[in-house]
Amino acid sequence: MEQQVYVEEWQAHYGTPLHIDTDLPEDATAEIVEQSESFAISPEEAARPERLAFVDGVRRGDAYLYLDDMASGALAHGVAGAHARGAALCEHGAMRCDHVETTRLVIWGSGYIADLPDVRGGYRWLSASIADNDHDAPLRELQRRMRQSEGQLAEQLASDGWTVVCDGPLSFVRSTDLPVCGYVKTHHRPLLAADEQGKIATLGGGQRSPLFVISDRYSCYLRLVERKTNHGPWHGIARLEFPQSAGFTEVQRVADQLTATLPRFAGIRHIDPRAPQNLQPIGALEEQLRRRLGHPRQAAMAVRESARSLRQPQTDTILEGSS
Repeated sequence: MEQQVYVEEWQAHYGTPLHIDTDLPEDATAEIVEQSESFAISPEEAARPERLAFVDGVRRGDAYLYLDDMASGALAHGVAGAHARGAALCEHGAMRCDHVETTRLVIWGSGYIADLPDVRGGYRWLSASIADNDHDAPLRELQRRMRQSEGQLAEQLASDGWTVVCDGPLSFVRSTDLPVCGYVKTHHRPLLAADEQGKIATLGGGQRSPLFVISDRYSCYLRLVERKTNHGPWHGIARLEFPQSAGFTEVQRVADQLTATLPRFAGIRHIDPRAPQNLQPIGALEEQLRRRLGHPRQAAMAVRESARSLRQPQTDTILEGSS
């Protein structure tokens, strides 16, 4: 058969784990730096970490806002929302959620800033401003702040001796000297040369690719579970990222540890629509964090109540937008 069709395992509203850009320039490829007899590396005998921490965050925009500067006639976009981050700590065969922190924010664009008054139910927002005047810029800033908070927690746990798996790339982990692994579920562009990129589909469950260098970090691909005949070539594929500063030998050791360990945490299809890439501790943590954000409808109503309480006819007026 010249063509084969597969159904993506992820539910459609979560997107797809495979976003390959076919028009990337040739110099966008990475360089494999680990010598191996075969592309697939199976470190079954690697020792598992005694203390393993999974770090993740969630964010939610509760309502769009508009700030009307009556003096100048300018209209600034804003968003009221919240983000939460925490860790799923796995130690001695038990898992617990810890280090949970929730932040509510109102973020304004175009350099403007205004406060939302506190309302009943414990709703209180911190105010922040960004220069960008794009409609979606405040929501992007909310996402950036969430990722920044995740990175800070990952560094804290790594300093305390945990092997840390941070959901997403290492972009917000500032220290390059700490043993933090970035766990990337979606693939936006091919990183390896074409002949090597095609070998990723040949990985078996619990196997990883050789380490390669991309940007300022080491990386490798990992298949969490065995691919069945009805699964697409990239089923269960995740990418791991590691800081370079620990040295190649240490990165190789941790990559082997996690390749031997992470498959046991693979997501379960009937429980998680992003299985198997969304690991069970991360899925459980996300559920806890979303609960900490509160009910979305109540949060949106709190924003509306706060905005209605602002009646400043001579100065700025905050107008409610749909969430």
